Amino acid sequence: MRKSVKAALLSGLVFPGTGHFSLNRYPRGLIFFLPSFISLTVLIHYALSRAYAVADQIELGQIQLDTVAITNLISAPPTGIDFYKIHISTWILIICWIAGTIDSFILGLKVDHLTRK
Repeated sequence: MRKSVKAALLSGLVFPGTGHFSLNRYPRGLIFFLPSFISLTVLIHYALSRAYAVADQIELGQIQLDTVAITNLISAPPTGIDFYKIHISTWILIICWIAGTIDSFILGLKVDHLTRK
């Protein structure tokens, strides 16, 4: 398998920056890895805090064990500062994922070209 394809698959299917790491381009890989990791951490933290809040309300008897009510609480859109944090984190993750995949493919093409000579 060509290094360009391998790097693009790693960045596209595993995590942004991993394709760069496979090409031994660690600083460039960190440019995609760190913002993606931080964004994913923010998204997971928000999802877990939301789930814990609903679980606490169920435990206290404030919410009945009704799947529709629980689903409505969990799927309600974020408000206030949470909306902006989630929105920005999601876009950072998407942009890093796409740009990292494309960049690792292009970088891999250069490495493939150099190794053929």
